[in-house]
Amino acid sequence: MSSLLWGLLGATLIGTSDCIARVTAQKVSSTMLFLFIMGLSLVTLGTWSFANNDLPPWHAMAWFYSSLSGLLNLVALYFLYKALARGPVTVASPAASTFAVLLVLLNAMTGEPWSIWQIVAVFVVFIGVSQLARHSPDAPEDTGFDRNWLRQTALFGLAAALAVTLRMFMAQEASEIIGVVHAVTLNRLFAMAGVLLLLIWQFAKRIKPEWPKGKLLKLVLLQTLLETTALAAFLAGSVSGSRVAASIGFSAFAAVTSIVAWVWLGERIGWRRGVWLIVVAAGVALASSVSV
Repeated sequence: MSSLLWGLLGATLIGTSDCIARVTAQKVSSTMLFLFIMGLSLVTLGTWSFANNDLPPWHAMAWFYSSLSGLLNLVALYFLYKALARGPVTVASPAASTFAVLLVLLNAMTGEPWSIWQIVAVFVVFIGVSQLARHSPDAPEDTGFDRNWLRQTALFGLAAALAVTLRMFMAQEASEIIGVVHAVTLNRLFAMAGVLLLLIWQFAKRIKPEWPKGKLLKLVLLQTLLETTALAAFLAGSVSGSRVAASIGFSAFAAVTSIVAWVWLGERIGWRRGVWLIVVAAGVALASSVSV
């Protein structure tokens, strides 16, 4: 399975997870979402590691990269959930997906193999997702949102993109040293440590996050599963071939989120955003034709 296809699989999973977050982030505190996503995935990965006697090996740099990746994971999700809770999804997710440009360039600068056509593909995807976030007062999909609201949503999304760039790069570095499963496990371990510190601080301030129940709990659990497997797919693509191709494929999650939001939440895409979704798909197709 090529790096690009692994990236696209991750994009499909995280795009669906982000659409679910559009609902859960409005009703569940960020701390509780962090607790579920990091806690449940850590328990699952930890149980698997113990059962197979395959705990993450000690490697100072890998653990350092993983600690940064885990903490940046919380920062990225905080801003992303803020953007998704505000909406619309067709602005929040494309803004966040612009991390692909920075991540690809960062990998290229550190010596990863790349080609001019991959760089062209990156900018095609970037142009597509940036146009998805544009405001059109006369477009049905922007009804109920003014320019300032959408600008604020986009800024939260861009803040998430900056954090995601560093988070993903650190996770790639760790996975190169100790493997995908161990890198994801340590990512969750350090992220969970950050969540516990946040909970201690909130309890000291007498802030008690509300536990999700019923259908909301099921959505949070599904969101947890999708988010964790998306990261694993992305890292699998990164270590099996080209980091650049995996990053390009993963950046298409904005298109996936927009489509799922249209089908599930009834958020309108409109003809203009439909055209730019096709541009994003074209950029991914270009990357596919030149990836190894």
